[in-house]
Amino acid sequence: MDYSLMKESEVKDIASLYMNYYNECEECCWTLEKAVKRIHQMFSIEDSMCLVQRCEGSITGFAIGYFKQYDDLLTYYLEEIVILGPFQNKGYGTDFMRELERRALEKGAQHLELTSVNDILHDHFYKKLGMYDATNLKVMAKHYE
Repeated sequence: MDYSLMKESEVKDIASLYMNYYNECEECCWTLEKAVKRIHQMFSIEDSMCLVQRCEGSITGFAIGYFKQYDDLLTYYLEEIVILGPFQNKGYGTDFMRELERRALEKGAQHLELTSVNDILHDHFYKKLGMYDATNLKVMAKHYE
């Protein structure tokens, strides 16, 4: 497995993979324009760390996140991690998370956080990596019609 920092020149290609993955596997309705905007927004955040995972030269996944400074610690917030369909359930995601953690720790992070889909598969995946349900925070939302 090879890992590299995402380059701005790769944003459109990553966005295309993102769009195709979510439209095909999650029944979403992304357009390339919206996917490029989302990936670029996260890529360009100050202190972002976005990685691309490759196996034998082919992209197998990508992760997008950034460091957040608090008064008492530095957190790496993982905004998106996508392992492309053909590479799921083969250890690619576990390897990717371990690489992300290694790099985040190397840059001084003391905490890793993310928001996940609330289902058994995601819960199992993250808990096997030592993650836990945060009890001090709650996701709040308001939808405008």
